[in-house]
Amino acid sequence: MTPRERVFTALRGGMADRLPFTCYVGLLPRGETERRLRNDGLALLLRRRVMSTETPNVETERREYYENGRRFVRQTYRTPVGEVSETYRTGGGYGTSLRYKFPIKRPEDYEVAQFMVQDEVYTPTYDEFRADVDTMGEDGAVIGTLGYTPLMRMLVYLMGPERFAIDMREHPTEFLGLYEAIAERQREQYGIAADSPADVFIYGDNITSEMIGLERFEEYVVPRYNEFGAILHERGKLIGVHMDGKMKHLAEAVAESDIDIIEAFAAFPDGDLPIGEARRAWADKIIWTNFPSPIHLYKPAEIEEYTRQMLADIAPGDRFLVGVTENIPDNVWQQSMNVISRVLSQEGALPLGPP
Repeated sequence: MTPRERVFTALRGGMADRLPFTCYVGLLPRGETERRLRNDGLALLLRRRVMSTETPNVETERREYYENGRRFVRQTYRTPVGEVSETYRTGGGYGTSLRYKFPIKRPEDYEVAQFMVQDEVYTPTYDEFRADVDTMGEDGAVIGTLGYTPLMRMLVYLMGPERFAIDMREHPTEFLGLYEAIAERQREQYGIAADSPADVFIYGDNITSEMIGLERFEEYVVPRYNEFGAILHERGKLIGVHMDGKMKHLAEAVAESDIDIIEAFAAFPDGDLPIGEARRAWADKIIWTNFPSPIHLYKPAEIEEYTRQMLADIAPGDRFLVGVTENIPDNVWQQSMNVISRVLSQEGALPLGPP
């Protein structure tokens, strides 16, 4: 099988010839090691939106400045009903930035945020998606992405955890009004996604129980998964969610949801749910794990031992993919990826036997 065939066979619940091993496009430096890994079967993974989003009645101003030797970027959004701004601290590892101040800082900001959501205009970009599929060929998979569910968008992008917790209790009218506005606009996106050439979609929610909690997860997040999933399933398409945090407390709710794929699953020691328990809890779902980031820092023999134990935990190996969804430190990535690839190449033929 080709790398692409392995990925989609596993996502559809089938048994590939060997365990799929994937890596997000852009996480591996181009060169000899990267080429060898791909020759050994590593599949590239590209997450691609199938629509563009514009806000024609929102003016954006960007300003860069320094404080105490640190570089910041402030973006101000001006609308007919007022303005909000957000600030990023830049200069993190691998070119990352940290959202330092969020757009919603006070109750009055909800009106502006809601205007911005309702001003969004969505345009299908199907041709661009097809072009990416053609370019990728059999070297990997291109899958659709839909950003965040409404509540997670509010938590991660619009207000941050402190304001989220306060406003949900002290300003429920404004809070729930924004939630419903985002949910209503996202229903329009569901139709565009379902009509697109993508066969698999991933919600990028970055779920972890410590931040969302079971009650809010069940009441506000799972219904959006099920609503989008029902539309995709009518077209024979799959829905997954980027759940890269601690999932033990949410495991039963995930099992009862209509999602097909738990993507970027954080196995122990990153998360709090061992792979074997996750397999039992989600027996009818696909687990697409992120190879735990701390393990990349281990000695080669320990990485090899962990990889072998993982194979034992997931035997016979159906409905499972091994992925790399996080940056690996520059000084260890070649060593760790070579070890993982070698073990999976030599011992990852499916079905997996006893250890």
